[in-house]
Amino acid sequence: MILHVPNILLPETNWKEWAVIACDQHTQDIDYWKRVEEFVGDTPSTLNLIYPEIYLPLDEKKVDNIHKAMCSYRDILIDHGPCFILVKRNFSGKERTGLVVAVDLEGYEYNGAESFIRPTEKTIKERLPARVAIRKNAELELTHVLVLYDDPDFSVLPRNTSGPAYEGNKVYDFDLMEGGGHIKGFKISDEKMLEEISDKIESLGTLLAGDGNHSLAAAKSFWENIKGTVPDNHPARYALVELVNIHDPGLTFEPIHRLVRGIDPEKVLKRFNARILESSSCNSTAGYEDNSQGHSIKFVTKEKCGTLIFEKPMHDLEVETLDEIIDDYMVEYEHDPEVVEKLGREPQSVGFFLPSLKRNEFFALIKKKGILPRKSFSLGKENEKRYYIEARRITQ
Repeated sequence: MILHVPNILLPETNWKEWAVIACDQHTQDIDYWKRVEEFVGDTPSTLNLIYPEIYLPLDEKKVDNIHKAMCSYRDILIDHGPCFILVKRNFSGKERTGLVVAVDLEGYEYNGAESFIRPTEKTIKERLPARVAIRKNAELELTHVLVLYDDPDFSVLPRNTSGPAYEGNKVYDFDLMEGGGHIKGFKISDEKMLEEISDKIESLGTLLAGDGNHSLAAAKSFWENIKGTVPDNHPARYALVELVNIHDPGLTFEPIHRLVRGIDPEKVLKRFNARILESSSCNSTAGYEDNSQGHSIKFVTKEKCGTLIFEKPMHDLEVETLDEIIDDYMVEYEHDPEVVEKLGREPQSVGFFLPSLKRNEFFALIKKKGILPRKSFSLGKENEKRYYIEARRITQ
C-alpha cells in the first residue's frame, strides 16, 4: 500500500506562532525571516525545527539546535494516534483542500524512474546533503511537501467535505502568520474511511511531487542510507506529505519567472533565434494566449519591453526554450512579476516572463517528458505555500 497512516503530533496552543512557511521560501528576503523570528520569540514553533534555506550553507550548530528543540518539544506535542488530517486552507478568496498522510518511500524514486510517486522537476543532488544532515538524528519529521493526484471525479475526497464525516473532529483552526490566510485541520481516524481513501489513491495510479521535491528526495536518500540496518517497517521508511487533487479549484499553477543581471541585455536577446516584437508598455504575463504553433516569451530591460517570438521552437515548453539560452548565466528565479519588472528595468539586466502550465494537461505532460526543468512551475504564490504544522516521529 502506497499510503501509510501516521501517528500525527500536534501542539495544544499557540498555533499562529507554531506554523511557519516552507523552508525554501523567501530565500532572498532576510527581513521576512527576521520578522518571523521576532513574532515567534520564545514560543514553541516549527521555526526551531526547520532550517530556512536563506541561512545556507549549513551550520552544524544550527542543526544540533534543531535536534535539541525536537527533544525539548516531547512534552508539548500531543499524539493524536493513527490518522489522516483533512486540511482546508483559505487565501485570496479561494479554498484548497488537502489530506496529510504518510507515503511509502519504497514507491518513490527521485531520478524519474517509473515509480508510483514521481518527481516533477530535476533533483539537484547538491541540495540533498544539507537536508539529509538535518533528517539524520532527527526525532521528528514535519512536511512542506505537496503531492498531486489526478482525480477529476473527486472520488477520494468529495468536492464538498462539509459535514460530520469529514469535519467531525477539528484539531486546529487559526490564521497563519505573514499573510498566509486561514487554515483548518480535521482528524480522520475511522479505520474503514482510512482504508477506503488509501484504496482509492492506489487505484488512481501515479502521484506527482508538486512542491517539496528535494525534501522528499532527501527523505528517500536517508532511508536508502539506513535500509538494511533497521526493520522494514522503520518510521523513516515513510514520509509525511499533503495530498492535493490537481483538479481542486483552490490549487493554482503559477509560473516562475527569470532574471539575468550583470550582463549586456542586447547581447543576451540577440542569442535567441527569435523575432522581437517591441511594446510601448510592459504588462508582464498579461495577455498570454495559446500559441500552439510557437512560443512567446515576454521580456523587459531598462530600454524596452517586448516579446520574443519563436515560430518553430525545438522544445515543448517555453521554459525549455528560454533556459536553453540563459542557463549559461547566473539566473535568478522570481515568483512575483512586479519584482521581475522592477529588477529587469535596472541597468545591465533583463527579466523574462513565462506563462503558466495547464493543470488539465499536467499529468500527461509528466508522462510524456518524465521530468521538467527546475523551477518550471509553482503551486501558488509564495504566501500560499504549505506551512509546517503536523509532525510525526521518525525514530523507534
